[in-house]
Amino acid sequence: MRMFSGIVAGAFKVRSCTTTNGIQRLVLELRDLTKNLEIGASVAVNGVCLTAVAVEDALVSFEVIQATLNQTNLRFLSPNDYVNVERSAKLGDEIGGHLLSGHIADVAEVVQARQSAMERSISFIVPEEWRNYFHTKGYIALDGVSLTIASFNHETGVGVVNLIPETLRLTTLQNVQTSTLLNFEVDPTTLAVVDSIERLLESKLAALKTK
Repeated sequence: MRMFSGIVAGAFKVRSCTTTNGIQRLVLELRDLTKNLEIGASVAVNGVCLTAVAVEDALVSFEVIQATLNQTNLRFLSPNDYVNVERSAKLGDEIGGHLLSGHIADVAEVVQARQSAMERSISFIVPEEWRNYFHTKGYIALDGVSLTIASFNHETGVGVVNLIPETLRLTTLQNVQTSTLLNFEVDPTTLAVVDSIERLLESKLAALKTK
């Protein structure tokens, strides 16, 4: 199983982006990131796990199915846009962020982006069905970037992350504005714990009702 860490290599340019019969052909300029990259390799693009279908010098091609386009912001890409890219982790690699699968849950809409001298603060709203998986000081990946949630309001669904200058320098999050849609993947450990507790509570409640 291919895994990622949420520590992206950088922001890379979209060379071309075409859709035919519901399949998007996405070509990226990955420069030196193509070293030892082979056809069939897994690469996270804005957090979405994609498979390389062609490698020609610095250009790498991917094919994205309609279901993935519908669920992520890849459907909005155009030539000359930039995307966050991470190669899959290898056995023994340091995991600097947190473990990710590249399976995007949904998109979150940015409701505010504020810049200070030392950091950038991004507020985003999460669809209601995913809010139980968010909590203050928990992990989240936005467009493939591993981040800590500074605060989260379960009633409004608004979360806040703070970005240091190095993260801004390396990623597309430096350009985020109000109404930007960001792919998000919830922390898999949180996902497993919350789902397990909910199933346990449902079974306990069902047992009580039968008594």
